[in-house]
Amino acid sequence: MEKYTLIFFDGAKDDYKNLDGSQRIQVDKAIQKIKENGMQIGEELTGNLAGCRKIKQKRLGLRIVFRQSADSIEIIEIVAIGKRDKKKVYTDSFSRIADNLISIKKK
Repeated sequence: MEKYTLIFFDGAKDDYKNLDGSQRIQVDKAIQKIKENGMQIGEELTGNLAGCRKIKQKRLGLRIVFRQSADSIEIIEIVAIGKRDKKKVYTDSFSRIADNLISIKKK
């Protein structure tokens, strides 16, 4: 039973589209867990990504970074999907969140 609605950052949509078939299957399973459990699953992130959580797909080396939307407790935002390689998934997450804040302030 899905309790939460997911919204993907534009960059996270691109991340998802760039996954191969086997990666997508595993990411889809993790996304389903997020839809069902929201912020109750995954590991809490710290530092610049405080307020975000991550789910690891260890076998594939992938991370999904997500956070609760500021608009509603029932909306979870998928910020980034990618490998930890040189912490790229985390730097991408931080940049996307910062860009999102800037665009909100401009409105």
